This record gives sequence, structure tokens and C-alpha cells, in this order.
Amino acid sequence: MASAVNSPECDYLRSITALYVFAGEQAELIHVNEQLSSLDRHIAELNTLRSTLHRRTVQLQNQLLPIYTFPLEILSYIFQLVVGPENYHRYSGGCYQECLRQAFVLSSVSSHFRHVAFGTSELWDRISLQIVEDKAIGNISPLLQHCISCASRNVSLCIFERRSNEDYRDTRSVIENFITLETTRKVKIFHLHGSTHVWMWIPEINAPSFPMIETLAITCEEIKATDFRKIDFGEMNNLTRLVIIGSDWLDVPIILPPSLQYLGISTVSQKVFVSLLYQCPNLVECSADTGRELDGPPFTKPLILNHLRRLQTGAMNAITMSSSLQYLQLPSLESLELNHFNERPSLDIVPFCCNVSATLTSLAISTRSKTLDYEDLHQLCRFSFPKLRDLRFTSIYVEPLMSVIHSLSPLDTESNNPRPLNLPALEFIIFNSPLCSEGDPRILLDLLKNWWSDEALYLHVQLRPFLSSEAVWTPALREEFRLIKGSRQIKITWGHNEITESPAPLESQP
Repeated sequence: MASAVNSPECDYLRSITALYVFAGEQAELIHVNEQLSSLDRHIAELNTLRSTLHRRTVQLQNQLLPIYTFPLEILSYIFQLVVGPENYHRYSGGCYQECLRQAFVLSSVSSHFRHVAFGTSELWDRISLQIVEDKAIGNISPLLQHCISCASRNVSLCIFERRSNEDYRDTRSVIENFITLETTRKVKIFHLHGSTHVWMWIPEINAPSFPMIETLAITCEEIKATDFRKIDFGEMNNLTRLVIIGSDWLDVPIILPPSLQYLGISTVSQKVFVSLLYQCPNLVECSADTGRELDGPPFTKPLILNHLRRLQTGAMNAITMSSSLQYLQLPSLESLELNHFNERPSLDIVPFCCNVSATLTSLAISTRSKTLDYEDLHQLCRFSFPKLRDLRFTSIYVEPLMSVIHSLSPLDTESNNPRPLNLPALEFIIFNSPLCSEGDPRILLDLLKNWWSDEALYLHVQLRPFLSSEAVWTPALREEFRLIKGSRQIKITWGHNEITESPAPLESQP
């Protein structure tokens, strides 16, 4: 029997249906199923529309937040602060890794952050790659390509290579992927650290591959001096900093560019060191370990290093020889650190120190001698250093330090002077003995009784005697030190603790 059916109250269904008269229930069922299917499609479209509108609402709400209303330049600057700009000039692989990790974190927050992060070159120009045992390196190439593409023309790169001697194929693969002009053309700072396969990198380091390089540091315990013959440093016209650290003595001649301003070599022969100085007229800072005896002639022609301000080297050096003073001129030297590693008491460095005394502001001397020649000490401590502010002596024995304190103390004729007249600018004096066998507080206190009275002169004596603990400082000795010190700036560190009126609590002692 035929039946009349009214559609349910729904605007969507009302627009597509009307009053139907069905011949039977079968026809009505077909019609209802068609309506259900149509309604399901409509609901799906509504859900899609709702999701789209909801996402847009969230986007608009986020864009109204303060962080999204910042100009891109300000947000980019904030990102630079996040990655640690205070460490920007620190050449540390760990620092590079942390900066790169934070860069990826920032770029994964949102599409807006990713857009700003990828456009902030400072997030990507410090790259650290590690080639170590049991670590997959398949992602090194895409990581490097991403960083190079996002970075500016000022990339700093640290490569750490630590793999077994037999496992060199991965290293060769990385070299082949890395040493392309597309990646190396932006590198200005390159640090290469390794233990086994650094020699594979050496031939690839050249001016055509690294046209912009300014800083090059190579550290390897097993690299041979002859390997450096494969690098033509002389063609690197932009190179200003060169560091070579290895266990093998650098005793082969190498060519350096005149642009070099900083030179650091861990172990170098005297002959090679002298030849390097002649090649670097613009040198500002130099650090070299020349512990061996002189293996060649000292300076034989004039050498004027007008720009050299900081020098750290061994005392047994062609530079410090009296015969070299007629050839060598260092008119701008401000900081001098000499390692007197021989065990002879004579201080051969005195003539050289006096020769550069007019400009020195900092002088540090380390010695392994058990005693020091009194005449040499007296000449050094009584010579005029008009600009010297910082004076440091380090010795593994206590006796040399006590001798220096005695030589610096006022003479009977100077008892009315508050400070040494030959050291008018002196501010800090530090005596350090990190591994001395024993120490006697009585000897030290007797020397300090005659110390200068100027309250602006700071004296710090650091002793770490492993056969004499802080317990040797009895209450009577502490009280005597308090009276000697008075209003003067005198500090004594015994072991790990500062000597005060009362002993340090036990929990603070190591």
C-alpha cells in the first residue's frame, strides 16, 4: 500500500527533497539510503571545512601573538642570541654542536620559525662533523649541504676524526663529498682534529679548495712533520691564523703567507721557527714550543716585527739569545711568557727581557730549576719596566719563588718607598707552585714582613705542597700573617684553600 513520507526537519535535506509517495516499503528504503549517503557526504565536507577554519583560526591567533608581530629582523636577532653569540668566536667543537642543535630546535617550532631560522645565516655557519667509531656518517653530506646553503660567506667548520687505522673508507668518502668548491668556498675557519686519518685530509687543504680560509687549525697526535710539505700555506693569501699541534717535531721547512697574524705550533725546531718568523712581518701573536737546544744558526740578518704584541715560547730559544738582540726588534711587544724548562740556575732570558722592557705590560716566567742565580734575579727584578702591570712566576720548586720574593722586596735604602720605583705601573704579582713537594710557612712569613706597603699592589702566593697540608698553619702563624698583611692586598693559597684567620671547614677541604 502506498504511503506518503515527509522529510525530517533539516535545511540540507529540505533543499533536495520533497513530499514523496512510495509504492511500497522497498522504494522508501532505497530513498532513505540515498538520503543517508548524501548526508554522510555533507557531514564529511562540513568536518573538512571545520578543520580548515579551525587551523586558520589558530594561525590567526598565533600571528597576533607578540613573537609573530616582531619584524623578521628582530626575530632573527633573537635567534642569534639563543645560539649563544658570546661563544661565537670560540673555536670549540662542543660549542659548534650545541649551536647547531639549537638551530634545528628553533626551526622545528613552526613554519614561521622555520622560515626565519633558514634565513638567519648565523644559525648555520658553525658546523661540527664527527667521524668516529660505530657512528653512521651517511647523514653528514645532507647536513653539510643544508648548513652551507643556509649560511653566509663566513662558515666555521670543525671536523673530528677518530676511527681505527684500518677503517679509512668512510673518511675517504667524507673527503670526496666535502672537498668540493661548492662547500669549501664559504669556509673561513677550519679546525681539523683527529688521531689516525688526518694525513688523508692534508693534501686536500689548498688555496683553490679553500679560497676564503682565514683560520686553519690542525691537531693530530700521529701526524708526521713531513705531511705538512703537502700543504702550500704560502698560496693562502687570506690566512691570518695558523695552529699546528702534534707529537712530532716540525723540523721541515714550510712556506707561510705574509698575511699571517697568529702562529701557534706545539713542537717546532729552532731552525724552522726562526725561518717562520722571517716570513711573517705582520705577526701579532706567536706561541711556539722550542724546548730543544738550538739546532741551527740564530738570527743572521735584521728582523723587525713591528706588530708582535704577544709572545709565548721556550727560554732556550734563538729569540732570547744575547747574540740575537742586535738583529731582532720587537717595538710593540706587550705580553711575554717564557718557559725556562732547563734545570740550569742561570736565567739566560734576562738580557732579552730587559731589551723589551719599555713596552711590556705582562711578564710570565716558568722554571723547572731548583735554584735561580741571584745576580740574574737581581738584574731582572731591579730593571725598569715602566708599563708592566702583571708579573707572574711559576715553579715546581718553592726555593726559586722565595728567591724571587726576596729579590723584589725593598732594600734597606727603599724602606720609605711604598712600591718598587722601577715598576711604577705594577698591579698584580702572582707566585705559583702547583706541584711543590713541601713548604714552610715560616720562611714565607719572614719574607713578607719586609714587603711593600702600597695598598694598591696585589700579591698572591699559590702553593700546593703535597707533603705539607694546611694543618701546618697553626693559629699563631695565621695571626702573624694577619698582622703582616694589615691593609695590604696579600693573599696566600695553601693547597686549595686561602689562608685566613681561622682554618677552612673540613667539608670545603679536598
